[in-house]
Amino acid sequence: MFKKQRSSGVSSSERWPWVTLILVAWYVTLAAAHYFNQRLMWNDEACVFESIQYFEPRQMFTTPLRALQVFPRVYLFLIQQFSGLFNFHLLSLRFFSFVAMLTAFWLWLKLARPLLKADSAYWTYLFSWAASVPLVYYAAELKPYSMDVLAGAIFMTFLYHEDGLRARNARKYRFVLAALPALGLFSYPAFLFGLIILYNLAVATLKDRSRRRDCSLYAASLAGFILLAYAIDMRLRPVAVVTAGFGDYFISFSSAGEFFKTLGEGINNLFSRWFGERPKTIKAIGCVFVIFGFFNMFYAFFANIKKEGYRIRSPRTAVFALFLGLVALGMLKKYPFTVPRTSLFFCPFVFFLTVDAIASLKRSNEYIFTLVHGLYVVFLAAVTFGIAGNVFSGDLGTLAVIWK
Repeated sequence: MFKKQRSSGVSSSERWPWVTLILVAWYVTLAAAHYFNQRLMWNDEACVFESIQYFEPRQMFTTPLRALQVFPRVYLFLIQQFSGLFNFHLLSLRFFSFVAMLTAFWLWLKLARPLLKADSAYWTYLFSWAASVPLVYYAAELKPYSMDVLAGAIFMTFLYHEDGLRARNARKYRFVLAALPALGLFSYPAFLFGLIILYNLAVATLKDRSRRRDCSLYAASLAGFILLAYAIDMRLRPVAVVTAGFGDYFISFSSAGEFFKTLGEGINNLFSRWFGERPKTIKAIGCVFVIFGFFNMFYAFFANIKKEGYRIRSPRTAVFALFLGLVALGMLKKYPFTVPRTSLFFCPFVFFLTVDAIASLKRSNEYIFTLVHGLYVVFLAAVTFGIAGNVFSGDLGTLAVIWK
């Protein structure tokens, strides 16, 4: 029977489209219900709202934000102008966050389909989104983190389809190439992704000198948007003041012990805190599964980088480059390495790596694969229904108690 299904070229995802539909609908339902709950703004949102409410448009680009907040200025300005049309209604203030997260989810479900060829792996990846408190919660919060997830999804989609786009329409390709760095005005991590594209173009230029035009165009655009972002935004961010009193948000060099402690905390946060915080059992169980993703980060990079022509073209190679970038920024104290929400864009990559690693167990031992995959799905089900209980009671927070 299995051989007949393979020869017919009909995958189970085509025969069972309702499975994908249910999983997509479930995540969208959780995010939408959370958005329409219209819970009161909590402290950080209220602090951001101060700048939206009291700043004149010009102040958005010339003055540090009120209450020591950090927020991409162009993005915040658009929220201010849009929500002002609706008298700063809660739904209008959180609208862009909601749209950004759902768009990111759509891009990732399109991106993951050709990479996770087994339907069970693909469905498990989609299910992972609905079992993540941060991916549900930040879909409806007046903060920039869902836009970071969207920016990462856009860059990753471009990296995966870059060669095809260039072959089909060189003019459109160069337009997209020049426009991509503009995402840095909406999301700080976008510039990290931007450096990956610059690296790819440098490698392509070494192999084909005709690519110098593309590389020069992109380098000029990236430099221009970095300078613009610095002039109207980044120079106004009081990073040292914002992080004071809240522990070390970066990698510390005060001693060897502190270095390894903060580095370990950062790595732990990047991989283990995407399901939920309370009870702590969730994080402990989640660690058992994401450890597969952590080791897969190294294996997938070195197993695929040569196949991709020493360019970064898929999540399997991109995640290691992002990891190194985050570590470097943490060491330079330029981006909070140990804070999960500021690295939310990394979460879809962790889920991808984890599911990809678990799926690969099938090649070694089908019984082990069935056991690990089955336990992971049961874990996801327990967490997502715990999230649903909080969402439908109107009480989902970043520290929501999933199992009460």
